Amino acid sequence: MRFHDFLKAVGTGPKGNRHLSREEMKEAMGMMLDGTALPEQTSAFLLGWRVQIEDKDELLGAIDAMNERIQQSPIKKSLEIGYPLDGKIKSLPIMLLAAQLVPKVLIVIQGDRAQPSKLGFNPKDFYENTKLSDNIHYFDRANFFPQLSKLTDLRRALGLRTAFNTIEKLHNVASSDFALVGMHHLPYFDLYKELYGQKYKRLIIVRGSEGTPEVLKKTTILVVEGGHSHSIPIDPAYYDLKPFEAKKEMSLQEMISQLEKPTEQILGYARLNAALLLYAANQAPSIEDAYASLKSNYDKLCKKLLKD
Repeated sequence: MRFHDFLKAVGTGPKGNRHLSREEMKEAMGMMLDGTALPEQTSAFLLGWRVQIEDKDELLGAIDAMNERIQQSPIKKSLEIGYPLDGKIKSLPIMLLAAQLVPKVLIVIQGDRAQPSKLGFNPKDFYENTKLSDNIHYFDRANFFPQLSKLTDLRRALGLRTAFNTIEKLHNVASSDFALVGMHHLPYFDLYKELYGQKYKRLIIVRGSEGTPEVLKKTTILVVEGGHSHSIPIDPAYYDLKPFEAKKEMSLQEMISQLEKPTEQILGYARLNAALLLYAANQAPSIEDAYASLKSNYDKLCKKLLKD
């Protein structure tokens, strides 16, 4: 009966609804993850929770419950990239190409079957269908966090975005020192800062393509470090790059083809995003310095991939 109390908090209506405390949400999330709550109850809760304004303490409580169930495999001085697990549908995951330019950066990504609302392609699809750079460490959520992975069928049946979409990008499965996460809406600068800023030595939040941390047009990043934060604008035009137009949906094979046989423009953006990776991993004092330092690696990659 305990879960009924949580359902009432999100499903009674405008006059009766209330936000759960951090401890209450930790308990509620634990019951959903462990299957103590019935699937019908979990579905009802997720829908009710979805229509309420996202609350920081509730999300922190959910993350607390998730952290207790994640099986970590530490990789020292690694950089975790937080991709949205609803995936990409219009632009290739250029960070997978950028990784080839920064072999000394230990990159951590995680994936699962596609989640609502887009049901696009996420790192799992690329891991299973093409070779990733040797410095990328891929973790499948079905293995390190099966409790959440098992909710995929339920989430896909709902077909709607839920609060899980907000808090499933970064799981810190490798106890990473650094993290890079993408978002779409401006309020998430402050939200992700509050949710994850204390968990990493340096957290970079990017308003990127399709909610990913990838820079494909003029944008801004927020750097969170040592309890402080500051924003940095990034303009591809400064690096003689034209805006990357991504309006047409692509198949997985089309994305893989562009990764394996990139154009000069794609390679240019790979270099810019590789500079972001170097800066995020604290291996360069600025993005501009990182970009300049990558010229030799960039020339070699161009020679290798454009030789045909």
